[in-house]
Amino acid sequence: MKEQRTIELLRRGHSRALGSLVVTGSALLLSSVLLIIFLSMMMRSEWIDDGIVKAKMIASNSNAAVLFGDEKAAQEILSSLDMAPSVESAALFVANGSILAQYRRTGEHEAASPAHGQWVGHRFEWQHFVVIEEIRNGDERIGLVSLRFMMKPFYQRLLGHVAVIMAVALGALLIVYLFTSRMRMAVSRAEIQLDFLAYTDPVTSLPNRRAFNMELESMVASAKNSGGQVGLILLDLDNFKVVNDTMGHQCGDEILRMVANRLTSTLRSVDLVCRMGGDEFVLILMPDEDAEIDLDTIAARVLELLSEPFRYQEHEFFLTASVGGSMFPADAQDSETLIRKADAAMYSAKQEGKNTFAAFRPEMDKVAQRRLAIEINLRRALERGELALHYQPQINLADGQVAGIEALLRWHHHELGAISPAEFIPVAEESGLIIDIGKWALQTACQQMVVWCNAGIAPPRVAVNLSTRQVKDASLALDIHAILSQTGLSAQQLELEITEGILMENVHANIRFLQQLRLAGVSLSVDDFGTGYSSLSYLKRFPVNQLKIDRSFVRDLPGEGEAFIVAIISMAHSLGLTVVAEGVETAEQLRFLRDNGCDIVQGYYFARPAAADDVTELLRSRRLTGLLA
Repeated sequence: MKEQRTIELLRRGHSRALGSLVVTGSALLLSSVLLIIFLSMMMRSEWIDDGIVKAKMIASNSNAAVLFGDEKAAQEILSSLDMAPSVESAALFVANGSILAQYRRTGEHEAASPAHGQWVGHRFEWQHFVVIEEIRNGDERIGLVSLRFMMKPFYQRLLGHVAVIMAVALGALLIVYLFTSRMRMAVSRAEIQLDFLAYTDPVTSLPNRRAFNMELESMVASAKNSGGQVGLILLDLDNFKVVNDTMGHQCGDEILRMVANRLTSTLRSVDLVCRMGGDEFVLILMPDEDAEIDLDTIAARVLELLSEPFRYQEHEFFLTASVGGSMFPADAQDSETLIRKADAAMYSAKQEGKNTFAAFRPEMDKVAQRRLAIEINLRRALERGELALHYQPQINLADGQVAGIEALLRWHHHELGAISPAEFIPVAEESGLIIDIGKWALQTACQQMVVWCNAGIAPPRVAVNLSTRQVKDASLALDIHAILSQTGLSAQQLELEITEGILMENVHANIRFLQQLRLAGVSLSVDDFGTGYSSLSYLKRFPVNQLKIDRSFVRDLPGEGEAFIVAIISMAHSLGLTVVAEGVETAEQLRFLRDNGCDIVQGYYFARPAAADDVTELLRSRRLTGLLA
């Protein structure tokens, strides 16, 4: 396809160059013809004027000779025409029309006789030009002078001018041809380069999204005609942004090139690898020698390729990918639907935990449709008052008192019912709605904390989660200060929870942002610790107060993960950080955490997340403290 586009560009360039040359040549030819016509008319006028002047001079000089009939004098006057090479013959006539004297250049014709009609003036013939002028003595005409000029010198001179004009025109045409050819070559090279840039990814030199759409549409059309198959695999590198943020885009681009090389080198010649943008690649698969396309085998090979380490300078990276696939005509009847279903399969692979392959299944359409419905309804959820905050207490293991309360977002749709945060928060994050939703949640939590403060039952802090989009929002710090000012809540009573994955996305910028909040008095907590890419050595650089062990590690206690939990608690304490364990549901889990020095716990064992009114009663009754006994 690429070679065909290049040939077509060159063919069109040649046609345009030839067309330009024909137009230029036609314009030059027309200009030359018009110039020759104009020049011939000017020369003719000059030729006439010159003939008339010569005739008048002869007539003036021969006045006396004709008056007295002096043939010798008249002959001498005519002999002076030897100096005029264009004069072929001449004659002097008296009043009655008889010849007084005549001149004829050797071998030339006699002068025209005015006897017939006695006309005076000039006339052109093909080979001759004749001028007849009166010889007058005062007002009386006493004779005539007749001059015959040869047209050969006129034509020779005109031909010389024509030759010069045509030479100039041809020279100009040659210059135009050379200039046009060079310009066309330069334009063709530029067009080929622009075509390359339009259809090629600049980082990996693979076909880009535009080329992919064209190729897939062409292959699907061909498969329709031949009754064949087309396979599509979408591949998204998991958490690749961490590489860019920690090592820089130069390193990220080099690793993307390595990924492209691995994919290209291992696939068959009939397959095509494209880069869709970012960390997303796509494979178009065609049957080879009538063998059916095996998506599972090819996807497994891709995942195996990516499992090998990528080395950049002295660093070594391990990548995984979420891979989704669909087939034409089994899953879709056109290229657009084929892409959409492969994308749904890839999304399913991400939901299944990443580093896996999912082939499209019909039920995935329902998942995609529900996700679309969630996004559409989420845009109106705030206006309709469907969003709410539930609160879950955090218990201090040292004294059994409530150490804080975490605000958790909940959504109850009037038709879809209760929608899990795990389902709608990623949609809000991807769509950008999380900015407004997060701002509303922060303000609502602060307002509720003020209500508890006024009732004298407030815990030390209320914790609110921040999303990736919120942390990247340049106005977040200003929004936090504005909300604290509007609600009257002290900054020391607000705790913000940020996942370690968010912290690692842009380390230097996040450090500056967190330092601003710490200086203002806001407490900071690292949420879901152990599930991301940070380490305790990184935590030393962040101005945080505490870290929260993810519930996935607490779930297996006692038993698996005990050593990991103990190590986290020990190292966190060595850094002066408070440790919170979330997801505590049994007395055994609570006992293990308390015995190993965990500071704060939260989970269903103490209280499920509940509405503000229910938590208010819980705080008043202080029923939580007895659970530690």
